[in-house]
Amino acid sequence: MRADTFKQLTRDYLAGFPAIEKDLEQWDYTRPVPVTQAFTAFVFGRQWLTASFWQDWYGVLPLLAGSLMVSFVALIIAVPLGVGAAIYVNQIATLREQHFIKPGIEFISAIPSVVLGFFGIAVLGQALRALSQVSWLAWLPGFPYSERLNILTAGCLLALLAVPTIFSLAEDALNHVPRAFREASFALGASRLQTIVKIVVPASLSGIVSAVLLGLGRVVGETMVVLLCAGNRIAIPDFTAGLAVITQPVHTMTGIIAQEMGEVVRGSIHYRALFVVGLVLFVLSLLINYVAQKIVRRYRISVG
Repeated sequence: MRADTFKQLTRDYLAGFPAIEKDLEQWDYTRPVPVTQAFTAFVFGRQWLTASFWQDWYGVLPLLAGSLMVSFVALIIAVPLGVGAAIYVNQIATLREQHFIKPGIEFISAIPSVVLGFFGIAVLGQALRALSQVSWLAWLPGFPYSERLNILTAGCLLALLAVPTIFSLAEDALNHVPRAFREASFALGASRLQTIVKIVVPASLSGIVSAVLLGLGRVVGETMVVLLCAGNRIAIPDFTAGLAVITQPVHTMTGIIAQEMGEVVRGSIHYRALFVVGLVLFVLSLLINYVAQKIVRRYRISVG
């Protein structure tokens, strides 16, 4: 049955050759490509093929999808850790605990990203793949998997880089909550947990959101970790796999620039395509930081 289907697909494929040859005969390679066509082909293109034997293709969609997927996984991990640590240090921890936790989290930002990338290749990627082979974890989406360098590995390491940024800014937002809010809550008989959940966190929510957005900007612009640990497969992830999509390799915008910029011919179409990828990345980071700054400004005005 499968052999018959394959034969039919082969016949259909070969039957389309005359039409393709006719189109090639009518194609004028000297005719300039319209700007709109070049723009749509780049923005909505699903392929990034270089050094092709026939024609190169430069579509940013698989790179953008890879960057967003890795950033999403990183935020899923970093936001609870960063915000939770900020709330604990600011509202619950003793002075001795603060002197231990805060320097420890801030020390993470001093680790070079290339060292984290090497750690992901040598340790974390292999450890996560071995963990996925455990029989009693087979119910998790995507487990077991064979690719040790994928979205999950890169996302875990990027989360580690984003935690210090989210922690510092979220703690700063908590510090700006007026002390009178907490004292009034305690005076009305609320417990510490009720005060934190219903008074302190809502009052600092705008600052916490801005901390998350700035952490996202930190993650989107990271290069070495994703270049070493994301798998570098230029393809749009298979979202039909559900949550198992995070176990698939991807490539990112920062990774493609770092990988190919040193080898392209200066002034070529490939060279210009990489510059446009950098422009897209710049606009995306600028937009994220602009939104974060607007939220911070609104937060400061509301507090004032």
